[in-house]
Order: sequence, then C-alpha cells, then structure tokens
Amino acid sequence: MASVFNQMRQERHEAKAEGLKILDVPAADRTPEQATRLDAIEARVAVLDKDIDRAARLMEADRTAGTAVALGVDHATERPWGPRLPDHASKEVQTQARQAALGEFAIAIMNATTGKGADPRLFAVATGMGTAIPSDGGYAVPSELAPGIERTMFETGALLSRVDARTITGDNMAYNVINETSRASTRSGGVLGYWVDQGTAPTASAPKLARVELKLRKVAALGYMTDELVSDAAALGGELEAQFGEELIFQVEDAITEGTGAGQPLGYLTAPCLISVDKETNQTAATINGTNITKMWARLPARSRAGAIWTANGDTIPQLAALSMPIGTGGILYPYASVSNGAISLWGRPVVFTEYNATLGTVGDLVLIDPMQYRLIRKGGVAQDSSIHFLFSTFQSTFRAAYRCDGQMMPRAAVTPFKGGSTKTLSPVVALATRS
Repeated sequence: MASVFNQMRQERHEAKAEGLKILDVPAADRTPEQATRLDAIEARVAVLDKDIDRAARLMEADRTAGTAVALGVDHATERPWGPRLPDHASKEVQTQARQAALGEFAIAIMNATTGKGADPRLFAVATGMGTAIPSDGGYAVPSELAPGIERTMFETGALLSRVDARTITGDNMAYNVINETSRASTRSGGVLGYWVDQGTAPTASAPKLARVELKLRKVAALGYMTDELVSDAAALGGELEAQFGEELIFQVEDAITEGTGAGQPLGYLTAPCLISVDKETNQTAATINGTNITKMWARLPARSRAGAIWTANGDTIPQLAALSMPIGTGGILYPYASVSNGAISLWGRPVVFTEYNATLGTVGDLVLIDPMQYRLIRKGGVAQDSSIHFLFSTFQSTFRAAYRCDGQMMPRAAVTPFKGGSTKTLSPVVALATRS
C-alpha cells in the first residue's frame, strides 16, 4: 500500500508540473493538442486527489486497527495534536504544548512519507486542521500549530515586523496605486485643484493609476534531525520552530532587501523608486560622513519621516557612532546622530543593522526607508515534509518547511516635489551610493 501511495503522489506531482508548463503558454498560442492535454491532466489530478486521500485513510486504518469508527466518521481526526491543556494554562505551558504538538505533527509526516502509516489528522481537510499537499510532497501545518513558526518570523524579524504584511486567500493580489512622478504641476499623477470664483467650475482632472500584481512565491528551508531528537516530540517541535523560523526569516528578509523579483519578492534596493545619493567630492573610500546623512534625510518625503528606519550593515557601526562624538578641541558634534544603550539613531530614527545590507563603502550599506511602503502578501501557514532517505546512513531525518509570500515597494518611481526641481526627487527608499 505504501508504495502505491507514493507512486500516486509522484504521478500527481509530475502531472501538475506538466500542466503548469502548458499554462505558461498564453491561451491564444496553445495548440489544440495542448488544450486537450490540459483538460486530461486536470481530470486525472482530481481522481488522484481522491485516491491519495482514500489510500492514506486505509493505511492509517491498517496501522491502528481497532480505532473506533462510527457512522463513517473517523474520530481519530478529532484528536488534537500534542497534550491537552487545562483551561488556564500559563503562556509558558502553552508554548511548550505547541512545540510538542509541532513535533508530534512532524513525526506523523515522517511516518506517512516513509510508509509507516498516515495519521488521519494529516488529511482532516473538513475540520480545517490540516491539508495534504501531495503535489509539493508535503503537508500544511495545522492552523493551531503554524503560528508558532510564523509568529517567530513576524515578531522577531528586523524587517518583517515593520513592513506592510497582509494575508490573502488566493494565489495573487493586484493593487491600483497612484502613479505619481511629479508634484510640480499636478498631484496624484494628474489631479489639479483651483481657486475659483462663485459659479465657475474647475477644469476636470483625474489621478493616474498603475496596477501592481503580487504573486505568491515559495521559499523553503531544510533541516536535519538525529533519530534521537526525532523520538522526542517536544524537543523536535522546539528545534523545528526555532531553526525553520530563523532560516525563513533570513530568506524572506534578504529578498525584501535585494530580491530580484524573479521567483522571489522584489527588494527595496532593486525597486524602481530607489534614490541613490552621490558621495561627496574627494570623499575617502568606505566612509560615511555627516553630509551624506543630511542629504539622504532631505530626499525622504515628509510624510515618511515619522515611520522611517535606517538599515545598515554592521560594518558601518564605527562610522555611524563617530558622527555623535566630539572631534578634538572645538570639533563638530553632529546633533542628529546619537548613541544610547548601544542603539544608534540618525535624525531621531533608529538604525537597524542587518546581514542583508551591503558591506561598508558599497551602495546599500546604509539605506533610509519607510518600511510601510513595502507591501508583503502571504498565504496560509508553513508547509512541512520529511524524508529519512538522504541521510539514512548517518541516522538522520530531513525535514523541510516551505512558506509562500511576495512583495515589493508600492511607489512606482521617485517623485519630483512641488518646489525643488527635478534633481531633488523624493522617495520612501534612499540609498548611499558607492564610495570607492
């Protein structure tokens, strides 16, 4: 039964891949044979979904013979993952229980994918507890367990906790945004107001819009666990939550910073609205001075200043900290830079140090950004899968976590202000050019 189960999963995976390849061809350019094949693939996948679900339930019934089943309802799917908690359990106990449940869930995945029997709770679609994803070779983490990893990502991520993150139900989301490039003669890309005498109508005007579509991308992380750790559900759950959460944070935030937009989010350093402030004449290589900071701050729109942050590579710390120190007798103390309790701020806004920013002296080593102008979409929780085969000889199991999201800066371009000239455009993301 296990071999047939895995064969059906593999067939579905291959069928879906073939179907997606056909869908990449514009509908008007598809041949009649491709259209017919696509219909056949869709019908076959529907049949496989039902057979895979039946096979999983039969495997579990065989593994747990004697489980009470009445009126066609498998009550095993009603059992919660992990231990039952008292009504007033402490936050610490709740965290431990959630990690134990996540570990139990991961062990159930390993058993299902290695032919040891599929826990019916993995397929309890109707209850909303979890969903099989055979096309991806994995299972969606149940809604009561997924927030552990996702909470780690969005509460501790230096960037994820600050961007405009939204949950969607479909696979993409389109937004109409103001396509504004200049405020010199009109606002919002074409709206113009007038002072008019009584009875005189103003000239009609309208905003110019641009359509931005975000499509979910997948990021995945792999982890290797020893057999001893896998045998302990509570310890395994804690390790999975910490390690996968940390790696998914790294991958998503790196894409938010410098993603190419090809199969991943478009980073703010590759956004079309990015402004790069030139170095000063004769400025020493790999330095940051007060004039650089002032000019960057001047290019940020006033409405973005209250929520803006600076992102920087740790290499910049000596340069930034020096901006708040007196230099010799009668030296300059820049009033907009400060260091307090180990935290550095510039113009009253915090500096967030990340691994994703470029090294000192390179464009991207210091960036001023309004993170709420970066839109991130996400769907569902974290999908997980496991295998024992890759590292079988070393008594380790491979676990995988996958997460779906996409994002980019919403402004389409830097904007020329009402007064100031085309050489002084403003943007919610400002970088310091290379100093070499």
